[in-house]
Amino acid sequence: MQSNLTPRYLIIGVIFAWAIYALLPTWQYQNMTDEEKEELRTAGELEQIESRIIRQGLDLKGGMYIVLEADIPTLMSNLADMKDDRLEGILASAKEKSTLPDVDFFTVFEQDVKADGIKLSRYYHQYGASLDDIMTALKDEADDAINRVLEILQNRVDQFGVAEPTIQKQGKHRIVVELAGIQDSKRARALLQSTALLEFYLIKNAAVTNEIIAQLDDVLKETTDVDELKELAEAGQTKAEEKPVEEAKEDDGTKTVAELFGETDPMPGKATEDAGADIFAEAPFSSLLAALPGDMGVPEKNVYAIKKLLDKPEVQSKLKNANGQFVFSNDAEAFTGTTVPEKFYRLYYLEKTPELTGGVVDKARADLGTIGSGSAGQPVVSLSMNSDGSRTWARVTGANIGQRIAIVLDKKVHMAPSIREKIPSGKTQIEGFASMNEAKDLAIILRAGALPAPVNIIEERIVGPSLGADSIAQGTQAIIFGLALVLVFMLVYYKMAGIIADFALIWNILLVLAVLASLQATLTLPGIAGLILTIGMSIDANVIIFERVREELRKGKTPKAAIDAGYDRALTTIIDANVTTLIASLVLYQFGTGPIKGFATVLFWGILISMFTAVFVTRTIFNAYTSRKGLTTLSI
Repeated sequence: MQSNLTPRYLIIGVIFAWAIYALLPTWQYQNMTDEEKEELRTAGELEQIESRIIRQGLDLKGGMYIVLEADIPTLMSNLADMKDDRLEGILASAKEKSTLPDVDFFTVFEQDVKADGIKLSRYYHQYGASLDDIMTALKDEADDAINRVLEILQNRVDQFGVAEPTIQKQGKHRIVVELAGIQDSKRARALLQSTALLEFYLIKNAAVTNEIIAQLDDVLKETTDVDELKELAEAGQTKAEEKPVEEAKEDDGTKTVAELFGETDPMPGKATEDAGADIFAEAPFSSLLAALPGDMGVPEKNVYAIKKLLDKPEVQSKLKNANGQFVFSNDAEAFTGTTVPEKFYRLYYLEKTPELTGGVVDKARADLGTIGSGSAGQPVVSLSMNSDGSRTWARVTGANIGQRIAIVLDKKVHMAPSIREKIPSGKTQIEGFASMNEAKDLAIILRAGALPAPVNIIEERIVGPSLGADSIAQGTQAIIFGLALVLVFMLVYYKMAGIIADFALIWNILLVLAVLASLQATLTLPGIAGLILTIGMSIDANVIIFERVREELRKGKTPKAAIDAGYDRALTTIIDANVTTLIASLVLYQFGTGPIKGFATVLFWGILISMFTAVFVTRTIFNAYTSRKGLTTLSI
């Protein structure tokens, strides 16, 4: 008999050893201090351990819950072959109306188009001639854009390294994102919202910039009231005061507009109120500017006013005729050139058309600047372009040596280096990052691709780690309490057989956790509920077997014969009961999302393993027990 059981012993032993091996990284990780984790991270060993542990979901680990909505009106504007104020007005009106509950953008847009009498074929002739054909095509484009946004966000988050993120559609134009373990909300928002529109623009020279600013001053003097300018400046001041001011840089190189453009008028804020009014009247645009080392700047308090002035139709007309545009830097910088430290945005006057776009970027990688370069030891993003991009980049850099080129990401200038030499290889670097994380995030965004439509955050919640810890504690208490009750009941009611069932139950839990670790699955609160349900299902199988064994013993059979007959009779019932639950778990996994999938995963493997332990493990123990010589009774 013992020789017949040897294969069973080997199978059980191998599975037990594998379970210990699978759970060991999780045990090690949970018992590590933050200092030990940081040491392993520095050595490059922590990622290997993290890849083998049971991950925790948003409700256990904490993190961010974000609801994004695709900006369909902007997408429609981008799809138009030509644009004018009439189309933009209809899009803006439809956007405003569609913010109401249960109002579809395309329904409102079509109604406004009919009411206005505008011909969409003028703007979207590539989609057909009739209104119905164009609307159908635009709806298809919107659906395709949402699907591509979903895919791109998934790629970004995967490269970001979030454990088991949840990214799913909600309705037609919304996307729900759950990022477990993420507490840096600013970084997460930037990662998700950045459209990754990378463009390279030549910067117009100082003479051309000076000329366009003088023209804007002239046209605004005729159309803009001094009081309006003062109101804009005051509004900008209020907005700036609402933001915390960072520590100023020790830089005395800040210049006035007069120094930059050869004028003698004082800056606003440095003169009396009357003098300030005169400045506004004579130089409505340039009076709001300052000069930074090497660049033109805008005090943070004046950004609002500058943007409002740039949006004026007469200003846009001048810029269009001059084939140029003004673009702000991505971040404000602090200087001490004035009595009170101020923050300034750099303002660049660029060509209207980009020389190159991010579509030619083949590879993007975050590195540290090489020794001997101006960015030695500093975070940089190294770009490699495809063949078309390399040829264009070689032509642009070769023809504009000595000029500056702006690297623009999402309509903000990230950096503006001077072209020192022709670059034939299609390789370049983006510098000026505050941290390596910032460089890594940009590289991730560029690799994943640009979003076809902008996305806006309409809901955001942060689950703190303390709340997650409370959930873990409560879930653990529930498992321990339920397990203890079941173990005591089985021991009291089934005696020796109950001990075997208790052993199988503990085995069952260990194997389920080992499978979760091997699959790199994420454990959530619903998953814990699935684990508790597995405990009940496992005991249910043992109860069915033991009751069948009891019936056979009452018939006067020997312990061995009763056990064999009991297991044979119970097998069909156990399989029937568990297969139905398995089917339900598969349906939940296929059609469920997020935590529902976590519950389905734990339930599926819990059922399979409970069947294995109840039918195979416990029977092996019973057979080993009954194989002893002289056994005539069975405590059950």
